[in-house]
Amino acid sequence: MRFASIRGIAAVVSLPLAALPACAAERFVAPAAPADSAPTYARTCNAYGESYFALPDSDMCLAIGGGAIGQLELRSLPRTPAGPPAGARLPFVIDSTEHPAALGGAFAVGLTVAARLPTDAGLVSAYVSAMAGYGGSANPDNWANLTRLDLAYITFAGWTAGRAQSAFDFYADAWNFTVLRGSNTRTELFSYAFAPTPGVTAIVSVENPHERRGEIGQAVNPLASVGYQGDGAPDIVGALRVESPLGQAQISAAAHQLRTRYAAPASVAPGQPDAATSSQWGFAAQGGLKVNLPSLSDADAMILQATYARGASAYVAGDSQSTFGDINHPGIASPRLTTAPGLAAYDYDCVVAAQPFGRCDRSSGYAIVAALKHFWSPEVSSSLFASVFGMSYPDAVKTGQSGVAGAGEYRESIVGGNLVWTPLKNLMIGGEISYALGQTETPSSPSGGAGEQWTTSTSWSGRVRVQQKF
Repeated sequence: MRFASIRGIAAVVSLPLAALPACAAERFVAPAAPADSAPTYARTCNAYGESYFALPDSDMCLAIGGGAIGQLELRSLPRTPAGPPAGARLPFVIDSTEHPAALGGAFAVGLTVAARLPTDAGLVSAYVSAMAGYGGSANPDNWANLTRLDLAYITFAGWTAGRAQSAFDFYADAWNFTVLRGSNTRTELFSYAFAPTPGVTAIVSVENPHERRGEIGQAVNPLASVGYQGDGAPDIVGALRVESPLGQAQISAAAHQLRTRYAAPASVAPGQPDAATSSQWGFAAQGGLKVNLPSLSDADAMILQATYARGASAYVAGDSQSTFGDINHPGIASPRLTTAPGLAAYDYDCVVAAQPFGRCDRSSGYAIVAALKHFWSPEVSSSLFASVFGMSYPDAVKTGQSGVAGAGEYRESIVGGNLVWTPLKNLMIGGEISYALGQTETPSSPSGGAGEQWTTSTSWSGRVRVQQKF
C-alpha cells in the first residue's frame, strides 16, 4: 500500500472521520470460525479483520466504524505592516506591531462503511466515509460547517472509481495536524494500478479538474473579469512507486488544462473584442521518499518530498479540503494584499496581462516537505515537520494597470512538532505547536515606485486534539 493512501483511506489521521479503515483492520486477525459456522465465502471475513462480519445469506463482509474528534487551538494572528511603502497602490491594513491571539476550535463525528465481496473474478472492495461537524474561531457567527462526504470508492482488479485520495499524492499531511504545503487532495477519479514487477506499482488516473483549480487573475483593469471557461479536460495523473524493507519512493506527474476567459468593456482595450478565451496546459511533478529507521524503532521513519507546478497551483498550495488545519489562519494562509478585483500572492494558476489581449501567463510554484516520526514507546510518539513554499509570476503581470496591482510573489516557511499519546486502543491525545513565516512581494504600481519590496508576517499556533475511533 502506498504511503499517501494510508492517510487518504484512513482519513481520520488528519481529518475528523475517526474510523478504523479496512487497511488498518487487516493487522488484527480474528480467530478462525468453526468450519460449519458460515458459508465458504463468508468465512473469509476473518482475513479482513476482527471488525468485519458476514451478512446473512450473503458472501459480502462489512465493517462499520466511526469516531469523534475535537480540537482546541490558540493562534497568534500575523503581524501586518504599519503602512504601505511609498508608491504602492495596495490597501495594507493598518495594525499594531503586537501579535493578537485568537482562540478557536473544531469538533466532528464520522461514520465509515467498508465492504468486501469475494468473487470468482477477484475481490470487490468498497469504502465510504462521511463526517459532520463545525469549526471556527471564538466568534460563533464565524463557525464553518465541516459536514461532507469525504471518501466513496470501489476497487476491483486494480481499478478504482469514485472519490478517493489523488494518485499524485505521497506524504499528504500524514503526521502533522496543521496543514503543510505540497499536494493533498481527495477527488473524484478513475484509476488503474498494476505491478510490472514485485515491489513496483504504476498508476494511471483520470481525475476531476475542479478539485485542482486555483484562481485566474488579471492585472488589466478593475472592470475586467476573468475565470475558467467551462469544465475542460480532466487532470491526467501518473505515478510510479517502489516499495522495499528500506522504505518507499514515488515519482508522480499531472497535466492540468487551463481553459480561461477574459472579458472587458471596449473602453479598456479599444479596437479589441469584448471577450477572449485561451487554452493551454499546466503541469506538476513530484518526488517523494520515505526511509524507515529501524535503528531507532521498528516504526520510525523519515519523509522528504519535493513538488513543482506551473499553471497548477493547487498541486503545491496544500490541502484543498482542509478542516482543522486552517482554524484562525488568515494572513499566512491567504496573503491577499491587492486591490479589487484582486490577486492573491500564491493561489493563481495564471494571470491575464494587458498585452496581447486575453493572454494568461502561468504561475510557477514549489513546495518542499520534510517530516520525521519517532516512537518513544508503543504508546507515545513525536513528529517534527517543515515545509518551504514559493509562488512566482512572470514579469508581464508584476506591474498592474490603472486601479489594479500586479501579481506579487510569495515565500513561506513552516516548522512544527507534536507529541501524541495513545493510552488505549483507538484513543489518541495529541498536542502540537507550529510557526510560520510568510514574505510577500509588493506588486508594482503603474507609476513604478515600490516594486521589489517585501513585507513579512509571522504566526505561531498551538493545538490540542483528542480523537476516538470505534
